[in-house]
Amino acid sequence: MTRARFIALVRPSREAGAGLARRIEERSREMPGLEPVLETGTLSVATSACCPLILEGAGVIIGSLFRRGARRRTDRLEPEEAARIAASRGGDLVEHYWGPYLAILARPGGSGVDAVRAPLGELPCYFARHEDAIVLASDTELLARFGFYRPAVAWDAVVRALAARDLRTPATCLAGLAELPGGQRLEIASGQTRRRELWSPWSFAARDGQIARIEDAVEALAATASECIAARASDYRRSVLMLSGGLDSSILAAGLSQCSAQAHALTLVTGDAVGDERDYARCTAAALGVPLEEGLRDVSRIDPGRSGASRLPRPCVRLFLQESTRLARDLARRTGADAVFGGGGGDNVFCSLQSSAPAADRLLTSGPGWNFLVTAYEISRLAQASLPAVMHDAARRAWLGSSAFRPFRDVNLLAPRALEAIAPAGGHPWFSAAPGALPGKAAHVRLIAYAQSYVEGLDPQGSPASVAPLLSQPLVETCLRIPSWLWFEEGRNRAVARRAFAGRLPARIVQRRSKGTPDSFVAEIFETHRGALREMLADGQLVRRGLIERNRLLEVLDDPRPASGEGFRRVLQFVDVEAWARGWENRA
Repeated sequence: MTRARFIALVRPSREAGAGLARRIEERSREMPGLEPVLETGTLSVATSACCPLILEGAGVIIGSLFRRGARRRTDRLEPEEAARIAASRGGDLVEHYWGPYLAILARPGGSGVDAVRAPLGELPCYFARHEDAIVLASDTELLARFGFYRPAVAWDAVVRALAARDLRTPATCLAGLAELPGGQRLEIASGQTRRRELWSPWSFAARDGQIARIEDAVEALAATASECIAARASDYRRSVLMLSGGLDSSILAAGLSQCSAQAHALTLVTGDAVGDERDYARCTAAALGVPLEEGLRDVSRIDPGRSGASRLPRPCVRLFLQESTRLARDLARRTGADAVFGGGGGDNVFCSLQSSAPAADRLLTSGPGWNFLVTAYEISRLAQASLPAVMHDAARRAWLGSSAFRPFRDVNLLAPRALEAIAPAGGHPWFSAAPGALPGKAAHVRLIAYAQSYVEGLDPQGSPASVAPLLSQPLVETCLRIPSWLWFEEGRNRAVARRAFAGRLPARIVQRRSKGTPDSFVAEIFETHRGALREMLADGQLVRRGLIERNRLLEVLDDPRPASGEGFRRVLQFVDVEAWARGWENRA
């Protein structure tokens, strides 16, 4: 499938910016794979030639669009469907469709333009001002090649990203460039913009919409997960499946094994036993009949100076993923795969909590009886905490209102000048809980917010495409409608997902409690490249701009003991940012 790309120009009037509109038409015809598809007088759109859905005179939908319950993308819209989408200014899209899409809709009479980004959709929408016009694009390269944007690093935004790496805001780390979050509408009129939220997880986390019986929850999750995986797979001929043998990637494997598109699994191995999950991956692959390849991460191939986010407006890709990307691309090349499927976000969607919050929900909804005791007991088994401790903490959360949305800022090794830039950071719109919201539901919503940051951080130009089907909108909505306490059973979390796929996966996988990590490989990167990291950071941009404390940084880098704790991980985060910033500064 051709990757979806677009660039759009919104002018305040037909007379203003006519030369800019001609630039869209002329340059898009000169660029391979791009063509003008819509011109209304104030709106000009060019897209990649991958069958955008044209709403006659009203707009265009770019990317993949799926009807609810369908297992293949929608190739055309009926006139009445297009009319509803236009009349609702995209609200109907969010309610009745899903997928990685971006809709650009012209309002009647030229009164304005709306851009709607799919909830949890990986197709980005960046926007910037150019003269009196607003320009939107799928990637920064198009903005620059059309002469509408000149990138420069926004260092205050970089500091805020260092303090809260896994939580995105509309501001990017490039000056003058913003991003439309998924589930929101960008309203453009008279050269001005404002954002409006069309989708929120709280609409599905409300008390009155919860699925009461676990049997119904299991059935709904199994059906929705299968539909979403099949729909996303229908866009591709072959795929590489990143298979750890954990529950989430195994559920994805079970779904892909029933699709017509062939999947070839890849499991990644480190030299440490904690990062070696081959036995579990082999178990899943053998049970499903999926071919499996085992790839050994090679620390010598890691290049600290190369950013995996070089095309992205945020330093959001970790250094250790270079090897994951290399091995996946190599397998994709050899098998002809055009996508890499991963179970990223599964823990978040399947409510993988390890706190007393679900017991607090049970206490608030059922009172201090047997049901509360059972939930508290299951959580105590999972968290390896005493039952009285879990019950006490649950009561505190339930009755004293301990918030799941306490702001977390990582200020470790940041310099005083950097701390001043953190304060203006805005909160996430989902972190304002509805009145009467349950603590466990608030914790689940927080997990979804972090998952949104993950899926919206995928590189839209990466080849092969990266796909995270477990973060599909219908599946997220279904899981938010499942009471938090139903996710815990027999001392395990994600219980509803385990039950839903118990008949399709080996018992060893369904009942698995352990979880592999790449931590040993991350430490190996630090140890192997310590000298290069020191040279890169000691007099790098972050130090020269007074954003990190050089002396404390060198204490971590020069510590002769084996890497441990959080200090070396923080240094590697600085490396990610330094490499990303150097790339953009050199380009500018």
